Order: sequence, then structure tokens, then C-alpha cells
Amino acid sequence: WSPRLVADYHFTDNLMGFASLAKGYKAGGYNALQIGSEFDNEDVWNAEVGFKHSLPEARLAYNASVFFYRYDNRQSIRLDNTSTIPRFVVDTGDVEAYGLDFDLRWQVSNAFGIDFNAEYINSKYKDYSVNTAAGLLDLNGQPTGEPSWSAAVGGHYTWYLGDGGDLRLALRHAYRGACRGNDYNRDSGDCTVLPNFSTGEKQNRTDVRLGWSSARGHWNWAVYANNVFDNQ
Repeated sequence: WSPRLVADYHFTDNLMGFASLAKGYKAGGYNALQIGSEFDNEDVWNAEVGFKHSLPEARLAYNASVFFYRYDNRQSIRLDNTSTIPRFVVDTGDVEAYGLDFDLRWQVSNAFGIDFNAEYINSKYKDYSVNTAAGLLDLNGQPTGEPSWSAAVGGHYTWYLGDGGDLRLALRHAYRGACRGNDYNRDSGDCTVLPNFSTGEKQNRTDVRLGWSSARGHWNWAVYANNVFDNQ
């Protein structure tokens, strides 16, 4: 069963509050070429409370919510290096997380608009241990590796050329925070910091796109560049 219950209330025509409770499920399975390799079903409960607000005269709308979820036997892929030949296996563990979501859209003028979204999340293991070459490693209470913050901001401008069609320029920058280290992922390669090489660092990416559409909408073309500052 995967039930979902949602309630909402309109305080005004333009302001709505809501609350939801939902359950998700993923079937278990087996890792190949391994005795006793089954992993359990994954279950998750998610609770969320928030609001949606629009300001038509300002052509502005924004939403915000807080959430909490609890995974039982969350499935993830892990590198198992306890045997002679390292291999990737599906592992399970209990996880809890809470956080905040926010997004905003503002049509400043008929030609110019911007949008913004951000999320904070604090994700930790509730009950999880990893079998390593040095023995069983207990990760209870430690972060799962999920970055705390992610965000993106974008803008677009349209030149209305009449019979010449429309020309639209869009620019977007996205940010993802650094991996949150724990006693396992610092050594496994997922969140490693070395003098000459690091993984799980924060990420910044900027994309740009210029597109044209004909007046009757029969033709359109675009040129675009992703990661224009060549961040690695």
C-alpha cells in the first residue's frame, strides 16, 4: 500500500496552506553472485506542511514548505571491497531527514522574468552499519552524504520582433553544496579530500541559451552552452 493524504485551506483567493502525509515503497531484491544476498523492501513516510502565495498585481508567486521523512531499509549502491574483487552491491539502512523547500517566480515585465529555488536538508542515518575490511562500521547518527544546501537562480528576456518572431535569452546558475562526510564515505571515494584530488566538492554550473521562434510558430532554433565557466 502507498497511501497519500493531502489537506489544503484557502486563507484568501491567493494564499493557500497545505499539509500532506504520504508513503512510498520499493520492492527488495538480490545482489548477483553472492550467497545470502537479498536486500529488504524499501518503505518511506513523508510529511510536509507549507503554503503557496501569489501576488497577481506584482506578477509574483512563491511557495515554501517544511518536510520530514523516514526511510526504512533505504536502498543504495555501495562499493564492497571486503573481497578479493571489489564489486558494487545494493545495501539498505534506515534514514531520517528534515528540511525546507522554497521557490519563487517573478515576471518583472512582459519581456523579463526571474525564478529562484533553494532547499535545505539534514539527512542522517537512523540505523545503518557497513561491513568493511577492518570490520563492522556503525554509522548511526552520521550524515548520509547528502549536501545540506542546493539552489538555482535563472532569468530570461524576450525581444518581441513582430513579423520577425521572438528572440529569447535565458541564463541559469545552479549550486550544489559539498558532500557531508561520514566515517565510511571519506574512505570509500564518495567524499574524499586529498592533496591533489577530491570528490564530493561543492558544484557551481552556469548555462545560457539563446532561442528564436518565427511569428507563426512554424520554425524555431536555439544555440546554448552548458557549464560556460568550465567548472570541473
